[in-house]
Amino acid sequence: MSQYEIISSEWDGESTLRLVDHHAQAEAEVIPAVGLHLFRFDVRNHAYIAKPASLAELRVKSSRYGVPILFPPGRVKLAAFSFEGREYRLPANREPDHAHGELRERPWKVIASGADAAGGAYVSAEYPDMLAYYPHAACFRFTYRLKDGTLSLSGEIANRSGQTMPLSLGFHPYFAFAKGEAGRVRVVIPAAAEWPLSADGYAAAEPVSSPLTAALQEGALITELPNYPGGSQMLSIEPGPQTCELQYEARGTKLVYNTGDKFPIHVLFTAPWTEAVSLEPYTSIMNVFNEPFSPEISGAQGLAAGESFNFNWSIHIEPLQ
Repeated sequence: MSQYEIISSEWDGESTLRLVDHHAQAEAEVIPAVGLHLFRFDVRNHAYIAKPASLAELRVKSSRYGVPILFPPGRVKLAAFSFEGREYRLPANREPDHAHGELRERPWKVIASGADAAGGAYVSAEYPDMLAYYPHAACFRFTYRLKDGTLSLSGEIANRSGQTMPLSLGFHPYFAFAKGEAGRVRVVIPAAAEWPLSADGYAAAEPVSSPLTAALQEGALITELPNYPGGSQMLSIEPGPQTCELQYEARGTKLVYNTGDKFPIHVLFTAPWTEAVSLEPYTSIMNVFNEPFSPEISGAQGLAAGESFNFNWSIHIEPLQ
């Protein structure tokens, strides 16, 4: 039997692609028709990504399970912002604000898939048509790959318009734990500073070191994290390539999450609707183009005409020493 396999499957009547690494006993599953959602990642019979009960639930609540693609990440206050003198108005999908973009729920087009010894099991897809409220010719092309037990996502956003486009990208992985396991799962994040948040959850001042950042650097139990609701925790990460961990003491494993160097902001919270904790890498703080903070700390950026933004992140499971 070959080490790698890609299997065309089905979930509640919708086509999915399963990426299999037989040697690592790892399997990931993606549904292109709903935001290129990674909704399952199992290793040695343990689930590490929270899956909804049904496809219908994922369609309605696409930001609450799996690994949603966020463009833009977080909320945009009053569903509007300005960039280089142009005003952008987004759907108020979380009244009165906009939340998490719509790429997470739109259908993506599969352009390649396969499995071989050199490349592992992979699926590439693109979203070539921009949203009606986003007046730029841009193409999103992302590839999920499972190789040597490591699941990675690499992507390119190409600006094919004649204007600089605002860029704010994020991901919302729901890392699963079993019921009753939270007190034995530890979260490690290289957090440099925590953003003070206003009552409505937006950045209220520049980030500062805090007891939470110190605890996360050493490893904090999920049961010791600030509860949700009450605002997610928005963190600035140490510069350079970064690695986060979820240490599963009961399983004797740890999930290693390499987020690269393109995501200087992370948002952290424990989900009240499922047994999962989210470590969300963002290129910028949420609502970034409405905020007064310098780009050096907020991550505000544009993608020039004809240029591309490239990224890569990965997750794999190791024994817990």
